[in-house]
Amino acid sequence: MSQSQERAVRMALLQARAEVERIELARKISDVREASEPRNLLRNVLPAPLARFFSGQRSGSARASGGAGASGHSLLGEVVSQVTTFYNRYPLMWSTAASFVFRRTRFSRLFRLLGFALAAQRALRLGKAARR
Repeated sequence: MSQSQERAVRMALLQARAEVERIELARKISDVREASEPRNLLRNVLPAPLARFFSGQRSGSARASGGAGASGHSLLGEVVSQVTTFYNRYPLMWSTAASFVFRRTRFSRLFRLLGFALAAQRALRLGKAARR
């Protein structure tokens, strides 16, 4: 193969590589654009059942069964599960937010009791784990 042919082959390979990189970049830009849409941002911030509810992605079986999903859990049950998961991951953030938001409301006792119940649940779970 002559030097000019090798050069032409290298040039063709570089052009093909550049085209592949342009396609990949366009795909990644499209993914970022889709991820930054308001409904997807909402889905990442809210608990999963509420995000599905607000983005209108409830399934037909959920409506037909009175709000129960495919796993048989109600929307309220799933929200409670998400709240307890959030509390277990970020207890300090939960406590701080609750103290600021519910400081002087008529539901402050209820939220305090809820916080104590979640703390007791976590203590029981840790106690069971320690016994094993």
